[in-house]
Amino acid sequence: MAGAVALDELVLHAWDLAKGTGQGFDPDPEALDAAEGFCAQIPDDPEARRGLFGPRVAVPQGSSQLDRVLGLAGRDPAWVP
Repeated sequence: MAGAVALDELVLHAWDLAKGTGQGFDPDPEALDAAEGFCAQIPDDPEARRGLFGPRVAVPQGSSQLDRVLGLAGRDPAWVP
């Protein structure tokens, strides 16, 4: 579980840094699979998400896997600095 949390942190925070500095981000597919599996396990309950993720953000059907992971983690894939 600790490994899944750490990998999820790397994927999400790497996106944060890339997005915030205007750079592209193309995560490793296996890392993205692991992050999606971890994020999908966290219930959409404010108490369960407290201190970990914000509320889930809906993403359009057909969105990329990265956008789905971001939405599951409470990030808006369309966010711009």
